[in-house]
Amino acid sequence: MNALIRFARRFVVMLGGEVAQSVFHFGLNLVLARTMSPHDYGRFAIVFLIGGLGLTYVRALAGVPAGIYIPGRAGRRTARGFEVSFGSAATLLSGVMGLGVGITLWIATDIAPLAAGFFVALWSLRSYVRGVLLTKRLALPSGLGDLVFALSGTALTALLMRGAGTPDLDAILAVLAVANALGIVASLLALRQPVRVSFGRGTRRRYRALWPSLSWSLVGTTTANLQGQGQSLLVAFLAGPAAYAPIAATFVLFAPLRLTASALINLVQPDIAGHLAAGRLEGAKRVALRCLGLMAASSVAYGGIVLGFLPFIESRLFADRFADAPTTLIALCVWSIVGVSLLHAPLRVLLEMRQAFRELAFVAGISALAGGIVVVVLLLVAAPAWSLLGVLLSECVVLAYCALTLRPWRRADRPEATLPAGDRLPLPNP
Repeated sequence: MNALIRFARRFVVMLGGEVAQSVFHFGLNLVLARTMSPHDYGRFAIVFLIGGLGLTYVRALAGVPAGIYIPGRAGRRTARGFEVSFGSAATLLSGVMGLGVGITLWIATDIAPLAAGFFVALWSLRSYVRGVLLTKRLALPSGLGDLVFALSGTALTALLMRGAGTPDLDAILAVLAVANALGIVASLLALRQPVRVSFGRGTRRRYRALWPSLSWSLVGTTTANLQGQGQSLLVAFLAGPAAYAPIAATFVLFAPLRLTASALINLVQPDIAGHLAAGRLEGAKRVALRCLGLMAASSVAYGGIVLGFLPFIESRLFADRFADAPTTLIALCVWSIVGVSLLHAPLRVLLEMRQAFRELAFVAGISALAGGIVVVVLLLVAAPAWSLLGVLLSECVVLAYCALTLRPWRRADRPEATLPAGDRLPLPNP
């Protein structure tokens, strides 16, 4: 009973932070969808999508190894060395991501590259900081950072939009950059530990030892991005920002569901890692399967509510900005896409903890190729909304692979035989 109470308390604290940032993102997108033209809102959604892709690379090269190595050394001196190494790498990677996005936007668009670059860099770094805090079971500093981010972002956006007028995209991106920076500072202050960044011999030695496996994690992240977001980018660039705007706005409706599911994943990930470290594969599968069941129930309930209130959402929340779009079809497709992605999320995390990076990279590449072909074909012969079926196909391929590989519904006599060995991360010297 005490363990259940502690679990519930951690989840409530963690969920509070997730809810805070979810409500802010949700409200910001609704305001921008109502006040911006479909073209400008589509541009904002594209930049936001690109920023989300940047997070995945920081996670692959810093967040995933941190989640594997730091929990097993909790309370030991060597844990600090790993924290410094992975935190330093995350800082460098975030800066590189922001610089790359800024240069690309400067060359190819009229969006302010400085504001967008800082937004992507600071969002990526805040994501890493909160992820490591959750890995260490420090939900309070993580939740505080989320809360400060949401409150400061809300206040700055309100100041920016005070007095009627259409919000400026570049100013909105600058506000998001500042809010992410304040969230990082709040989390680090609550942690009450010195912050150290080092690219010295210890950091280089650890990454040299990890690189053969992390390279597959990097490949897997790229193929996963192509699978999970590549089709959406295809729709955005081939159909145009205005056509992508109602699709992006509908995805926003399901953002609270995805962020709540993310909180649950962050909560159970240390438990999965602990079971695997102790050789208890069946225990890890049970945790993942329970998580999957909660996500399935939440997805059904939430999607039903959204569809039930869709006419109200169209007329009031979106102010009939997308009256010409087939919003019911878009909502059904997005609901299916989000639901399937939530189902395979805990199974994919289990495979990541097993370090099966090569297998995940392969299946993500196959699903991205299949989904991308369907998206392009449907864009050529039908309305943009139908192209979402290609995105759904790619998610279904990943779910089928994870389910068939793990077979979580069946208890194995020899658990280790049910999972691919993957590419084991070598144990670096402390």
